[in-house]
Amino acid sequence: MPRLTSLDPPEILHYVNISLGELLSGGRRRIVVEARDSISWIAVKELGYSGADVARYLGVTNSCVTRIIASGKKPDVDDLV
Repeated sequence: MPRLTSLDPPEILHYVNISLGELLSGGRRRIVVEARDSISWIAVKELGYSGADVARYLGVTNSCVTRIIASGKKPDVDDLV
């Protein structure tokens, strides 16, 4: 499996109109949080990355990614994957 640093989420970022820098900054704006939720879900559930790798890539804590995945609600990402 490739390192997560090679993950480039352009479709999601273009869809929500934020920059990669803003996504990786760990900000709390609603649109950034929703993009992070979608990317976390895709990376862990669809692509098989570990939550810790996703958290490091996104600049958030492990518990942040774990809570996103454990919430049980899938973000609206069907047209992005």
